[in-house]
Amino acid sequence: MTTIEQLIDISPSIWPDKTLKIQPGDLRLFAPPGKLDVGLLPGGEAAHDTHLNRPADPFLAAPMTAPAGGTAYLQSEPAASDLAALLRLFRVDAAATDYAAFVERAVNPLGQRYLTQLRLVRTAALVSIYGALSLEEMRSFPAQSLTIGDLLPAFIGAERNAWEQGRSPGVLRGLGTLGSQVAETLGFGFMVENAHYGVYRVWSRVWLKPR
Repeated sequence: MTTIEQLIDISPSIWPDKTLKIQPGDLRLFAPPGKLDVGLLPGGEAAHDTHLNRPADPFLAAPMTAPAGGTAYLQSEPAASDLAALLRLFRVDAAATDYAAFVERAVNPLGQRYLTQLRLVRTAALVSIYGALSLEEMRSFPAQSLTIGDLLPAFIGAERNAWEQGRSPGVLRGLGTLGSQVAETLGFGFMVENAHYGVYRVWSRVWLKPR
């Protein structure tokens, strides 16, 4: 069974050889959405939200300094052409290979609402948002073997293979009598955390299909 770790280089959750205020591999936090958002916040500091305090209201959640972005929830087998169209609509550079990748697997899929999540942080974001790279280090950062456009369907394929080989998380066991009325079904999510510098997240998830 092919895993995402076999397809691309995965960076450690703690960035090596530097002391950072915010770790790009801390997947509890979400990057501020745009280039100028730092200047729109009290105190002039970029907000790295958790899922608990990030706005759920679609009006408030829209990026103020980017023309496109947000979150899309996807079926289990989206066509490659649909994924390419999604990246175009979200203004993601599908040909980019200059990113660090961080992966995390849920220990409680029902409570955390994901199975596997993968965060992609382009080198411009590693410099400008996190301070993890210098400009010189950015220029020599090794390219990934897959473009972002190729990685998205590869991640979905790897997660589908894991699901079909019996990695269903048993979410129904935590639902009591409701569990008999629904079936566990695989789905996915894609999010643009920061459109300007390039921070993205893709994850597998369970949705409950009525029987």
